[in-house]
Amino acid sequence: MKRIIRVSAPGQIFLFGEHAVVYGQPALAAAINISTEAKAKPRADDQIKIVSKGVGNLKGKVKKTNGDWSIQEKTGELSRLRFVVKTAEITLNHLDEGSGFELEIDSEVPVGSGLGSSSAVTTATAAAISSIFDRNLSKDDISDLAYDAELKVQGAASKTGVKVATHGGFLKVTGDEMNSISDISELKVLIGNTGDYGNTGELVKKVRLSKESRPEIINPIIEAIGKTTEAGIKSLQDENLEKVGVLMNVNQNLLEGLGVSSPKLRKLIKAARDAGGKGAKITGAGGGGCMVALTEESVDRISRAIEKKGGEPIKVKVGVEGLSFDSK
Repeated sequence: MKRIIRVSAPGQIFLFGEHAVVYGQPALAAAINISTEAKAKPRADDQIKIVSKGVGNLKGKVKKTNGDWSIQEKTGELSRLRFVVKTAEITLNHLDEGSGFELEIDSEVPVGSGLGSSSAVTTATAAAISSIFDRNLSKDDISDLAYDAELKVQGAASKTGVKVATHGGFLKVTGDEMNSISDISELKVLIGNTGDYGNTGELVKKVRLSKESRPEIINPIIEAIGKTTEAGIKSLQDENLEKVGVLMNVNQNLLEGLGVSSPKLRKLIKAARDAGGKGAKITGAGGGGCMVALTEESVDRISRAIEKKGGEPIKVKVGVEGLSFDSK
């Protein structure tokens, strides 16, 4: 067993296509340089200790019941650490490993922000735990474990987040097909965080119910988002940032039609556009969380405008590397 392993998984933004991707339309997501770090080390007994900075602690024991390994006799922040616990259990069962471990998590990715916090933490957790038991899983294996954990916790999930967290870069997603896009130049993007929590599961459900009750209205919106995504990808490859900005605004208008924005998101989006942003839209499920603005020379001006409207500006690099390892 390795004595200690440290891994890092990035957060993400959606440049185009959220919500429509659930229904087979294309989306474009990208890794950003704010991340979740997980540091793990094995124990010689069956004890589990999880410490998550700013979230809380959890203790328990690894036990096998009815052929499955699980963490039992848990005490601590059970609800707030449910993604970590479920990922740990799924990983231990995949490895058929019943030894204890200690896990420290430190995340820069705000929870419920639309920046892929659950994907980053599940990916980092699966990678760290599998590595301390000397299992060299592939990135696809790790993303599958992370996806299974998200699915079990949320009841619904997309593989987009965990694929971005493992592979990094820019990722085009269409149904079950995912392709990295390497010919997109570095972008200047500013995130505006409302500080409000967005419930992904509830918002996905809201769109589904709307689609079922008003298909003649919602289906064309979803299809239009898909077409906007395709045009956005081509414009990024052509380095036509003016058109990219226009298409981001179009995408936002379509998302408004799905009812997934919020008054505070609208304020930040308008502030970013008025301050010189080429385009601005929500990222992720919406209802709270973050928006993104495409910028050029007006980063500081847009940042001040977002702060003035009560948001937190976050400067990021887009298209960074995915999961990384540092073992000792």
